Amino acid sequence: MVPLLLMALGVTAFLVLLPSISDACPATGTPATTQAQRAVSVGSRVLIIGDSYTAGRGSTDRHTGWAQMLSASSGWDSTIDGRPGTGYVNLGSTGSTQNTYLQRVLASKDEDPDLVIVQGSQNDWIVSGAELRPRVEATLRQAVRQWPRALIVAIGPSAPQPRAQTTVEIDAAVSEGARTAGVPYIDPNQERWFTSANSRVYTAADGEHVNDDGHRYLARRIDSAIRGLGTTEASECRAS
Repeated sequence: MVPLLLMALGVTAFLVLLPSISDACPATGTPATTQAQRAVSVGSRVLIIGDSYTAGRGSTDRHTGWAQMLSASSGWDSTIDGRPGTGYVNLGSTGSTQNTYLQRVLASKDEDPDLVIVQGSQNDWIVSGAELRPRVEATLRQAVRQWPRALIVAIGPSAPQPRAQTTVEIDAAVSEGARTAGVPYIDPNQERWFTSANSRVYTAADGEHVNDDGHRYLARRIDSAIRGLGTTEASECRAS
């Protein structure tokens, strides 16, 4: 009788030590997953802040770029704020301090977005990476504070080759600023979206921007990357 009792107690103790299935792999979506799914759904309210790439430069009509294409194909209700020459630091051709990404985040305080995309910017070559990083962090932290329910995503420089090679320091600074702010970072440079093989097809005549095909390509890659944010946890759960 005593051995049976000890065996029962041993099994009970073993079961207590095991995590429940619901703890390891929740049956319902986690808050992060649910947030990402809501952010990219049809009818989602989206705010996109960026530079000339977001404005659509390089496209045939100079106004229909990756942001406009992605918003249309996804059925988003988007506010697209793309200003050529601007960045986290760069004021653009007008020289207005209201053109920095931080000031534009602050100016959009009355928006109620489900998704905020901050794109770029290769225009921030005017400062060192050490100066750029805290500006990125401050901008993204403000976005997180301002829209606590929204998914905030940063996208790094996305120029084709050979210009992409000149944005390595910018990329590293934006990546670190996003990481410190706790914001997901999409890194076209590190993921080699543009290579010496495909850049010729996607580069606009000015050599600085992408053409219509390039914008379509960016729209597809950005769409996939953002939607992937909502499946990462599920994939890790299945693999565990």
